[in-house]
Amino acid sequence: MSAAITSVRTGDTVAALAILARDGAVDFPGILAPDRVEALRTGLDAAVEDCAAVMRTKGMATSDAGIAHHVLASHESFPALIETLPTADVLEAFLGGSFIVNSFGGLMNRPAASGAYLHRWHRDLRAFAAGDDLRLMINMLITLDPFTEENGGTLLDIGSHRVLDRAERDRQVAIYQAPAGSVLLFDSRLLHAAGANRSDSIRRALTLTFTPPFFKPQIDHVKQLGTQRVAGASEVLKRRLGWYARVPESLDDWYNPPEHRFYREDR
Repeated sequence: MSAAITSVRTGDTVAALAILARDGAVDFPGILAPDRVEALRTGLDAAVEDCAAVMRTKGMATSDAGIAHHVLASHESFPALIETLPTADVLEAFLGGSFIVNSFGGLMNRPAASGAYLHRWHRDLRAFAAGDDLRLMINMLITLDPFTEENGGTLLDIGSHRVLDRAERDRQVAIYQAPAGSVLLFDSRLLHAAGANRSDSIRRALTLTFTPPFFKPQIDHVKQLGTQRVAGASEVLKRRLGWYARVPESLDDWYNPPEHRFYREDR
């Protein structure tokens, strides 16, 4: 069966949370300025090449779909995005307080590039509770090109974040179609997949996940960007990169006055 994705305006946190609880996904259409979208698009081009270059040195096949993992350090626009993150109020409310970046990736859904995991139905988090109180991760998708049914708009199984197993015949499939610069938030338990790109153009997007600070990130963002650089960053960026939720490496790291501890109560 077909379904729809509900849109809200930025700042309407209460409505966004209600829609996330009900559907598992909420859309904020066209909220990023064109110049910012262009900078992020340039960054994604660099990120895909960075990942491909590392894979080539290891004799690994690169992805036809243009998938890039853990690319926060690939372009200056990426840390800037985290520092001035759109919909941060919703992320904080959904996760119950401070949050950190769990992963920062991107993809180029190229024409006829099928078979990658992103085209298969999957969840990014498989954890369920009796109620809706298990909120460990939320996804953010940022459109860097218009998303249409033809170029592979993301497919979402609306409501599947509440269901451990859902038969294919019972799926409530919505196709995410949105202008460039839109932000889609969805519960990481929601079943989703990238649609096949049947156009003659690349469809770009950034894919991020966020978790509470106690949840282990997929890569050490502080070391990736450089400890000295993060130490001099704003308090907002430090917190969102996990600066205050690091794992001590020695007793010298552990035994510190509160203001110098690696892990703080307020994250």
